[in-house]
Amino acid sequence: MALHRFSAIRGHRAQVAALARLVLRGTPGHAYLFEGPEGVGKDVVAQALLARLACMQPDANNPDPCGRCPSCAAFNRGDHPDVTRLERDGATIKIDQVRAAVKRLRYEPVVGAVKGLIVESAELLREEAANAMLKTLEEPSGQTVFILVTSKPQLLLDTIRSRCQVLRFAPLSPDDVAALLMAEGQPADLARPASALAEGSMTLGRTLCDASRMAFVDHVVDFALRLGQDAPSEAAAFVEGLGARLVGIRPDDVEAKGKDLVRADLPWILEILRSAWRDALMVATGMPAESLPHARVAVGLRTLAHRVDAGRIVAAIDATQRLEDKLVLNPNPKLAMTAVLVEAAIQLRS
Repeated sequence: MALHRFSAIRGHRAQVAALARLVLRGTPGHAYLFEGPEGVGKDVVAQALLARLACMQPDANNPDPCGRCPSCAAFNRGDHPDVTRLERDGATIKIDQVRAAVKRLRYEPVVGAVKGLIVESAELLREEAANAMLKTLEEPSGQTVFILVTSKPQLLLDTIRSRCQVLRFAPLSPDDVAALLMAEGQPADLARPASALAEGSMTLGRTLCDASRMAFVDHVVDFALRLGQDAPSEAAAFVEGLGARLVGIRPDDVEAKGKDLVRADLPWILEILRSAWRDALMVATGMPAESLPHARVAVGLRTLAHRVDAGRIVAAIDATQRLEDKLVLNPNPKLAMTAVLVEAAIQLRS
């Protein structure tokens, strides 16, 4: 828990503006459902909303908390007594957790103007736990604000959704992800390529900033930019070695299968290929290579952009997209990846 301000949040302008208007009008709701992809900043927005609502010295013309009062100081320390965070216990959020949290909400605020409850991964509420929370949502205290956060809203009970004001969050832009990663201390030469592959998620962006994962990204990018200069048969040797390179660094949602390439590996690899070729395409249209996510291979980007017509780069990108669209029909991931790389090599041939 930390003191966050609406004015410092990157992305989600419409959502932040809507909440700021409610705060300034003095008409906030008592229950919100923040839904959207994992890692895009829903929890940060939730903390910013609660910080402003709990602030004891708010500026009537500013949606941000004052930063000086006892409530803001408690947020800064990370131990606000009036804000409870409900997280999974094992695989689910259990009824005893909900009962304990609801019990805390019955008391008057200690240092702030409201009491707040943030429910992380709200889709993990077991049915009995959701029903226990539902009663409180139906009969809320005037000083209590609920914020349920989820990336899987379809798993929530309809009765829970109907009691909340719903705000939908989209993925962050690559520029926002890169800026936030650098603000956390990641060097630009890691943050920028990670942001291009993070799918708008800070969680994935942080994972990709790991040196071993970025080394794999560099390996694939280097091959993508050289493709077409060597014989198309080089694709088979490249694909053969990918499984061994992926051991221990696969994305968390990919089940590892030893040193073999598995179908679940392909979307990540295909996106790395596309990101490299997109950067080369941008260079071909006149953008400086140093301004792009893969700036540290600027020489390779310029080389590909100058030796191959832009239409052929687009064709290579399209080839990877066709494979991804048909992954369910491809029983052999090595064969499928080799085939698409051979096709791309033909398109990128000098």
